[in-house]
Amino acid sequence: MHTAAKVLLIIGTIATVIGIVGFALGAGQIDDLEDSWNTFEYEDATNGTIMIEDLDGQGDVGLTFWVKGVYEDVDGDDIWDVCQNTEVTITESPEVNNSWEWAEVLDGNFYNEVQPNQGCDANDKNTNYDRDAKGLVKIGRACWGCYEGNVSFESNQKVWVTYDEKVGEEIAEEGLILVLGFALGGGGICCGVLFLIIGGIMALTMKDDKAQEMMFAPPADNLMLSAQTPVVNPNKTHMSQPDFGDKT
Repeated sequence: MHTAAKVLLIIGTIATVIGIVGFALGAGQIDDLEDSWNTFEYEDATNGTIMIEDLDGQGDVGLTFWVKGVYEDVDGDDIWDVCQNTEVTITESPEVNNSWEWAEVLDGNFYNEVQPNQGCDANDKNTNYDRDAKGLVKIGRACWGCYEGNVSFESNQKVWVTYDEKVGEEIAEEGLILVLGFALGGGGICCGVLFLIIGGIMALTMKDDKAQEMMFAPPADNLMLSAQTPVVNPNKTHMSQPDFGDKT
């Protein structure tokens, strides 16, 4: 097999293997993304304490509270019943960054919110089913703009609590790995298959690199010419003596 064909086949095989590994890495992140999305600091709890990290020192977006239930307004007062039936109290919170809008007014406390700036108003646009797979609905948030420190809460109903900034960072990191994995996988497999095809064609069409041994023989005409050439004796002459005839 020609050397160039061997090199292309080897490169193609390696690239294809790398591509398969990349796809596997990307696919593995799908489950991790789902796990990160469904990460709760507390589940089915009526009280707890959560440490706010605030890594950049500029304040943190805080916590979101979820409950089992549905969005309905049975009493017709234009407020979702799940919000009215659940009371969450923040018993401890760190200082807040007062430059954040509403942070000074809220002062780290719990506030009802389904969609931003809509509170718990009962209308079709004000719903949040991000955790619907677990049968959860969003009822509110707490610790908006909080600096580093502990947040403690109590609730009259069992709640699930997500630390929003932590979840967002994990999803961003795993999402990047997913994209890179699929990009590496797709590129590796495409390049690998291309190299394998070209290498295969070269292997079938190009001659081997090994030098072919060739025997040299003089042309037959030269042999015949040598056989017909007379041998010349330098010591013998072919000249005849002169004949002057009889003298009278």
